[in-house]
Amino acid sequence: MSTALTVPKGPRAMGEGAQNPRPTSSDEGKRQAILNLDPKERRWGLIAAALAAVLALWQDVPYILNPKRPVKLPPGSNHSCTSGFTYHKAANVCEAFYDRAHWEFELALLLAFAIAIFITVRVGRRSPVGFTLLMAGLAFEAEVGILGIPFIFGGGWLLVRAWRVQRYGSPTGTKANPSGERQPPPPRGTRSARGKKAKEPEKKGPVASKRYTPKTQKKKRPAATPPS
Repeated sequence: MSTALTVPKGPRAMGEGAQNPRPTSSDEGKRQAILNLDPKERRWGLIAAALAAVLALWQDVPYILNPKRPVKLPPGSNHSCTSGFTYHKAANVCEAFYDRAHWEFELALLLAFAIAIFITVRVGRRSPVGFTLLMAGLAFEAEVGILGIPFIFGGGWLLVRAWRVQRYGSPTGTKANPSGERQPPPPRGTRSARGKKAKEPEKKGPVASKRYTPKTQKKKRPAATPPS
């Protein structure tokens, strides 16, 4: 006859499971919620991707359709221009002409940044989106000027939030408030008691009256007359 082997369910087996507990689904969900983009960040990321595509088309399509259209820049001191530009005396500007292939390559590059922003937002991780926005902002700032600054600001903001997650475990955590949760206001009774205590005047001793009251003089008794 064969005997069935059974694994004893003793304290040893229970101890091994207690030493290496498996993370629950709720803990994993909280971790993913902290590391991934929240709904507000995802919405702004999609807006940034659409804005990047619009700026790329607005910047390069007119030059692709008309390569003879000059690029104009204000002249420097003594009518000096940067390399590749020539000074136009009548309009007092520096002008340069580029062929269609230059503008097509630039459009493809800027659209690639817009697509990269969209893909990283769809992936949902905060750090890649912040890095992509920062690089896209630098590229757009070189082509469209100050319109690239919002991308730089947004990328830096997301990278700061990702750093807070690594340090404090929350995208809104700080040194004073690591959890990032809003502290509830004190109860109304406590606040009113504090206000009354602050407004309460200091107690002072009795104040001497300034009014002078003269002492009453005692009436003298008449002297007794001696008998006759």
